[in-house]
Amino acid sequence: MGVATPEHDAGLYRVVEHGDVVEAAILCRNLPEGLCEALIEQATTRGWSRLMIDCSEVYFLTSLGLGALIRLDRLLRPSGGRLRLFGLKPDLRELFEITRIDRVVQICESREQANSSTW
Repeated sequence: MGVATPEHDAGLYRVVEHGDVVEAAILCRNLPEGLCEALIEQATTRGWSRLMIDCSEVYFLTSLGLGALIRLDRLLRPSGGRLRLFGLKPDLRELFEITRIDRVVQICESREQANSSTW
């Protein structure tokens, strides 16, 4: 059973640790850079290496947010970890494909796929 950590940034996201896998659910319609920076800080201070982000509530993503996701993935890789996104709306998935960020950050169809695949 996961242990919930306190919500941060006025409830913009929720983090639950499932052993060595951490799941973050974005609870707002956009994914601002500041929220990604908060996740980067959490990953650094708590030693996360495997992070899944539920983007099912996200409808908008800025270029700064995209850059922050790439930085987050790069932060996790040296320890053998990865960033996985799931629940992307079709428009956001297309954005990741057009910008080829889907070649850097792993995109999964569902929470189950993100959690069950080999890290």
